[in-house]
Amino acid sequence: MVQGWSAGFEVPYDPDWVVPRRDWRHSLPLLPRRPLSAVLLAVLAAGIAGLLALWWQETPADRMQSLPDYLVMLAQITGLVGAYLLLVEIALMARLPWLEHRLGSWLASAHRSLGGYLVLLLCAHVGFVIAAYSVSVHDSPPAVLVSILRTYPGVLAATIGFLVMLLAGFTSARSIRRRLGYEGWHAIHLLMYPAAAAAFWHQITLGAQFTRNPWAADVWVGLHAVVGAAIVCNRIVIPLLNNRHHRFRVSRVEAVGPDAMNVYITGRRVADLGAEAGQYFRWRFMQRSLWYQAHPFSLSAAPHADTLRLTFKCVGGYTRRLKRRLRPGSRVFLDGPYGAFTGVLRRQPGVVMIGGGIGVTPLRAIVETMHNRRRNDIIFIQRASKVGDLILTNELEALNAVGRIIYIPAIGSRRNDPLSADRLLDLIPDLEFREVFICGSVGMAAAAVRNLRRAGVRRGRIHTEIFDF
Repeated sequence: MVQGWSAGFEVPYDPDWVVPRRDWRHSLPLLPRRPLSAVLLAVLAAGIAGLLALWWQETPADRMQSLPDYLVMLAQITGLVGAYLLLVEIALMARLPWLEHRLGSWLASAHRSLGGYLVLLLCAHVGFVIAAYSVSVHDSPPAVLVSILRTYPGVLAATIGFLVMLLAGFTSARSIRRRLGYEGWHAIHLLMYPAAAAAFWHQITLGAQFTRNPWAADVWVGLHAVVGAAIVCNRIVIPLLNNRHHRFRVSRVEAVGPDAMNVYITGRRVADLGAEAGQYFRWRFMQRSLWYQAHPFSLSAAPHADTLRLTFKCVGGYTRRLKRRLRPGSRVFLDGPYGAFTGVLRRQPGVVMIGGGIGVTPLRAIVETMHNRRRNDIIFIQRASKVGDLILTNELEALNAVGRIIYIPAIGSRRNDPLSADRLLDLIPDLEFREVFICGSVGMAAAAVRNLRRAGVRRGRIHTEIFDF
């Protein structure tokens, strides 16, 4: 056993080799990740097709006689598809374990991609409704809007929900998101739940397809009930029960650099969580000035029987407060584990780990669980702009010293990229036959993937985890 860099954590030198599928605590799907995501996209498309078929069935041909009729038609179609995408958006973030532990960050990426279409559809729906009534009654759009809000039940609540969704969409732009910070962005997105609830009532009471077809209305209500139950169960009930059972507390806090800290969390029967190296939790430290915020941090060491470890770097107001004020003994509220970025993705004996900044932490944890038959099976590259940005170097050098990995710090600016395709091939001649794990910022990960593809690595052998919100 290798000891010395983190008292309380011992890294096995030579763990028993197992086929990754058999070592995975959650049963894997019959389909790999890409086909599974394709199946979900097919289900999404089938749902949209079903709604369009419902609209066609419940819209008599003789209703299409004038310009207002066609505008109402467009309002109904954009409203139906927009409401369905809103339901899908919420379902993607329901943290269903059987999807979360298989698709991981793909769910968040799909959520982010669909968000833009959702905003466009909702804006179009509102625009077509106002235009249809304006043309029909020959009145100005503002006057028509006031009349609609006063006349139709549920529209005022839906309008408030629509404005909240617009705000959430606006703050999702990367430049706005970074200025707002994680806390503000997350708080606004939590408002999406009441916003969706506020928009629901007018769909049932005013949507012609549902008022004319009680069976379709029942199905629509049932879908919303299932998604709502999944949200309550996975985002509220299960975390409460887990924390009541495990009773997590901070056992130790230690500095691992000028701006980086290790935090050790202990609890009862931690192994029952089923957490895997590479996954992350949302951590809420129940201490003054910290309890009202929960932030995601990856495990930086493989879970042990009664201990979890996270490592954070001071890059914002919250992490700076965490460094100053977090003390051993503080209670911790955990939500997770989340993510599918684990060693189970390994399909080749040769592995390359590329970590940038704090993105090195899940890779460090995954390495702890991996076996190597030869010294050069696992090559660990830590990307940084300057030497002072490197973290966990003592641990990585210790792993290197006992032959678990070959550790390569790659220091340099983006302009003088030390991980160009040619440089990677010089370092790793058999690169195209290896599995590659990448974790870091959006820019760092994109550059690494681009260089790997130029070096001949197949896309299916590149696994990425982006540290962004």
